[in-house]
Amino acid sequence: MGKKKASDVVVQLFENWGIDHVYGIPGDSINTMVEALRKKQDKITFYNVRHEEVASMAAAAYSKLTGKIGVCLAIGGPGAIHLLNGMYDAKMDHVPMLALVGHISSKLTGTDYFQEVNTYELFKDVAVYNKDITSAESFPTVVNQAIRTAYQEQGVAVISISDDIALQEISDQTPQLSTLFERKLPGLIENDLAEAVKLINEAEKPVILAGVGSKHAKKELAAFAEHISAPVAITLPGKGVLPDEHPNFIGNIGKIGTKPAYEAMKNSDLLIMVGTDYPYSAYLPDQAKGIQIDINPVKMGKRFSIDVGIVGDAGSALSWLTEHSDFVPERQFLKTCQKNMATWNGWMEEDRAKTDTPIAPQAVMGAIQDIAEDDAIFSVDVGTATVWTTRYLKVKNQDFIISAWLGTMGCGLPGALAAKQAFPDRQAIAICGDGAFSMVMQDFATAVQYNWPIIVVVLNNRQLSFIKYEQQVVGQLTYAIDFQDIDYAKFAEACGGKGFRIEKYEDLRPAFEKAKTAGVPVILDVTVDVDAAPLPGKIVMDEAKGYAKYEMNSIKENHKLEKMPPMKDVVRRFL
Repeated sequence: MGKKKASDVVVQLFENWGIDHVYGIPGDSINTMVEALRKKQDKITFYNVRHEEVASMAAAAYSKLTGKIGVCLAIGGPGAIHLLNGMYDAKMDHVPMLALVGHISSKLTGTDYFQEVNTYELFKDVAVYNKDITSAESFPTVVNQAIRTAYQEQGVAVISISDDIALQEISDQTPQLSTLFERKLPGLIENDLAEAVKLINEAEKPVILAGVGSKHAKKELAAFAEHISAPVAITLPGKGVLPDEHPNFIGNIGKIGTKPAYEAMKNSDLLIMVGTDYPYSAYLPDQAKGIQIDINPVKMGKRFSIDVGIVGDAGSALSWLTEHSDFVPERQFLKTCQKNMATWNGWMEEDRAKTDTPIAPQAVMGAIQDIAEDDAIFSVDVGTATVWTTRYLKVKNQDFIISAWLGTMGCGLPGALAAKQAFPDRQAIAICGDGAFSMVMQDFATAVQYNWPIIVVVLNNRQLSFIKYEQQVVGQLTYAIDFQDIDYAKFAEACGGKGFRIEKYEDLRPAFEKAKTAGVPVILDVTVDVDAAPLPGKIVMDEAKGYAKYEMNSIKENHKLEKMPPMKDVVRRFL
């Protein structure tokens, strides 16, 4: 058994695990690991991003799209701190990640040396596995356990490495370290399933709420919904689990949701939650029985009082329920939901068809729809872009990713980078507000450098418009939400890509068609209507009071009122 540098042994271990790329930025305290990756560049590609936050956000997005572990690295101190945002995104959206962070020389640890940070304490909250490497001999074994734990726990594993330890020579241990792994899932309990079937057969107004935990069970979800003739609402990260045009689909719930979904929930007598820990319980039924399917028993009844909890795989559970529950060929409750949804879709189509200048963001969604390929990947940012995409963008067989639980701005571009790297033959479209995009815009240059022809749609309204809405809905005056304009099309050209500045509606679709066939990274900088209001699918009383308070305060302060939608639209759609 020959001697190798500990870093080389670990990188060989990466290859054994099927890791073929790492995102990050090199630097003194992590350079030995980067050198080991350089030696293996025919097997493992190192992608040098412009900011460590983008490295961790891209790693999280890669894992969301593929189910494989995302890997990122950074130096200790400031680099490690920059990784935190993407690490928390991975933690809160429950995907596996491995983060390698440098550390000062082991001989200097504890001396308050330059860039010394207590990385163990820094990452204690975010990580399911968090270790400092204290010896070269244990390094491969610890990394092996870190990867296994990240997969099993669906979370973040962090390894802090002093560069001098990574340099030391050790025996090649990789043949003795097993990389065979199958995630252990709880088995279904037939008594629980039978109890659920009884409730399903008795229900007259069942509603299914499907989350991201059902993304691997799309066929089983559709078959179950059709079998019992139940409407299906979805959570934000669950968009795409059922095609938007499926007859049982009633859209998202919550502030970004649809009115039909809200009404169906409030009239339901049975809520069936599939793979979701949806937090906004006010949007769930007031009086209904509950069934919850989840692989994590801790989540049972956490948000909604359930009668039956089914711990296990969503696909297997749904198949069992479909096989054993009564077939319902038609249901009046579903027909009512479908009628409501048809009316709602008519309103949405009116908005998508707007030809006004300033350009309506809803019309931009229509333009995206026109160029989106059947297997496109939509990487959606946080802000009003979230509202417009979830409500107006029809997802069929495409993938839809977002920072769901952390809700961090700046996730759109890193997600598109990861999408194009993971699936080079698929179309990758980032949909961002200007506020979110400007947080990470420097890494558009990364797409150019690695020849990833992504399309970035920037909804440019020169403000933090969702925050404007948040201020208004509680009656506050709008403040500190305006930006100086940036010409993102010129920025794209400066980076070596292509850019299109779109200020008139008639230029919208021609620019999008050019972007589709550009063959290089593109930014579509669309100046959208600053007064477009991301109203909730159903305005509840507290929100109505907040709007009224905002109007009164504006008048008192002699401020100009923000332009609101015509009152007839507010009344018929949202109240």
